[in-house]
Amino acid sequence: MSLTKRIVIGALCVLLVIPLAYLFENYDRENGLHTGKVIKVQDQSSGKVLSLMGVDMMKTLMNQEFPGDAAAKGPTLGYVIGASGLTGFRDVEIKGLKRNETCRLSKDELNESLVLAFTGRGTVDLIRRNEPDRPLIHDVSEINKVD
Repeated sequence: MSLTKRIVIGALCVLLVIPLAYLFENYDRENGLHTGKVIKVQDQSSGKVLSLMGVDMMKTLMNQEFPGDAAAKGPTLGYVIGASGLTGFRDVEIKGLKRNETCRLSKDELNESLVLAFTGRGTVDLIRRNEPDRPLIHDVSEINKVD
């Protein structure tokens, strides 16, 4: 096979791999958003998505916030909001994947007792640390800045 044919075949392979990688990434992100395995953090008034946080990122945040704490159930809501880059809000709205659950909290209500706790389903629930068996929101899917 000549050098020119090899170059053409190599260029075609690269040109096919890039769009396929983009399609797989987009599919995986959409699938994660619809299953609660990815949480969308956005400014609701502008519709601008600030961050997409997967459950693996939540585990990393928990390990940063509570290093070596085996009893930690997940990162606090305030820590996750800070890590996402969401700023300048008075209220945030947390939405669940199913059951049309929503919870609106003021900035003053964000404290150490609100935790995004890991579930056995690969998602996180919003709980109060002292009431882990009564989630406020099941399968959190969105955190929205509300003005």
